[in-house]
Amino acid sequence: MGIFGSNKVAKNDWSAMSTVVKAEAKLQALGEITPSRRAGVIYRNSDENAFLNDIEFELKSILYVGEGATKTAFEIEDDDRGMRWIVLEDGNFSDLVSSVYTVGNAIGVNGAEDNLLAAVFELYFTGTVEDNTYRSGLRTYWIYRYDRKAFYPFVPTGDNEGDRDRSTEARLGQDLRKHGLAVEKSLTEWMGLWGIPF
Repeated sequence: MGIFGSNKVAKNDWSAMSTVVKAEAKLQALGEITPSRRAGVIYRNSDENAFLNDIEFELKSILYVGEGATKTAFEIEDDDRGMRWIVLEDGNFSDLVSSVYTVGNAIGVNGAEDNLLAAVFELYFTGTVEDNTYRSGLRTYWIYRYDRKAFYPFVPTGDNEGDRDRSTEARLGQDLRKHGLAVEKSLTEWMGLWGIPF
């Protein structure tokens, strides 16, 4: 994974995650971003953690039961790198963000905080980038690293490691910082994440 910097550093996952809704709303109003209905949480699985071993049951109770439940749909997928994805889908972007936070928080408070790697939001970008080329409806990802408490944009252009659109990432990094997202300061930490299952 890897990318840009903000003057802000989030103190916790919710203070960082809550900035996503505001930044998305501002960029959508400008016609630059269209959210998809999907996001995901990626973590290292562990047979030694009871919560992770029964994750499907646990998530059903967290997302579907009780007052304020978002009822966000989810699927669990394993990738070829030995990581597990919880892929969430919701037509309401605020609910999607809330569900992503809730899933990550539940994993963290149940003894698997060190297993959390990233939360990933899928959005589509339209606009002009540094080299004066125009992008329309380009699939992009906003990646949140749990260890850094910050986001960065990622724009893969293929399935191979290194296939990415750095010009669009640079443009999005500037826009996201400008509109209040907690963006990773060090570009060397903007790591590519190929094989996202949505």
